[in-house]
Amino acid sequence: MKRIVYLLLLLASAKLNAQDVPWKPSEVMQTQALADKVKSKKTENLVILNVGPMENIQGAIRIGAVNYPEGEQNLRTKTNAIARSKTMVIYCGCCSYANCPNIRPAYKLLKEAGFKQVWVLNLPEGIKPDWTAKGYPTE
Repeated sequence: MKRIVYLLLLLASAKLNAQDVPWKPSEVMQTQALADKVKSKKTENLVILNVGPMENIQGAIRIGAVNYPEGEQNLRTKTNAIARSKTMVIYCGCCSYANCPNIRPAYKLLKEAGFKQVWVLNLPEGIKPDWTAKGYPTE
């Protein structure tokens, strides 16, 4: 019985999280587009932020999980000196970005900090199948 209640709560939470998407569809960057920029070294106005516990995309700043107060503070500290005109791309990759516990708080914090262009990397399944398995650059 406890398992059934737990599963129902987990499913309800996932559904609620999937509906609470603060970014617009136009703010989702496809992995191929980012991979092309990284490979061609066209990242001078682009800041890639790893806001989860997963492997680093080449050139990304490792923030770590932001779904707790210390992680949120780490994001604020590491982005404080970055010009607000820069394009920010955030990713976690621990799971689907639709259910990720780190993407939403990172997106909201960056918007609240005044960053105008915040993109969410489209990782429908996670970093391993959607980035690493495709041979895209990692560190």
